[in-house]
Amino acid sequence: KHFMPKFDEKRQAILKNKEWRHMACQDILSVPDKWEYPWVAAWDLAFHLIPFAHIDPDFAKSQLKLIMREWYMHANGQIMAYEMNLDDVNPPVIAWSAWRVYKMSAVSVKERDRDFLTSVFLKLLLNFSWWINRKDPTNKNLFSGGFMGLDNIGVFDRTEELPEGMTMKQSDGTSWIAFFAVVMLQISLELSGGQDGYPVNDAFQDISSKF
Repeated sequence: KHFMPKFDEKRQAILKNKEWRHMACQDILSVPDKWEYPWVAAWDLAFHLIPFAHIDPDFAKSQLKLIMREWYMHANGQIMAYEMNLDDVNPPVIAWSAWRVYKMSAVSVKERDRDFLTSVFLKLLLNFSWWINRKDPTNKNLFSGGFMGLDNIGVFDRTEELPEGMTMKQSDGTSWIAFFAVVMLQISLELSGGQDGYPVNDAFQDISSKF
């Protein structure tokens, strides 16, 4: 049996995604299944692509590049959350997924796809900058928002709007950004060269110092 959403729910969904009018979705994206969760969520996709890298590494790499293309990624660097609310904030695990897929998709170090890693890293820099420029209510450089942790066992729905004048404090958001920075450091050092026969790349060495 299919349940049609009420008019106000559809209108709310439209309003939630009003800042994403640049999106032009005409691609094949992997989703968890065709029954219970037949919709796209970027951070779910990041985890799903790890086993995909064993089966079809080219597909895994293409999916990672796709969700950071200009017709998906916001101009401010934000990566979409999930299709019902693209603006929501999820843990930044795309960089980790790209790094894992990069290492898993080749038998030897010399066979690794550095063009792929370079391509996604440049887009991930935009996303990292978006995160760093998010301002917390008390200006203490803490990061928060949305499903930033164990969303399936939360005491309350952290994606709902808070009453006026109230804020929500979370510890896991800042930990996720630290993890994001560590992965970006690993990628930038890999692209810096100077080992395994690769020439030194001064630009990536300079970027790595920022993390």
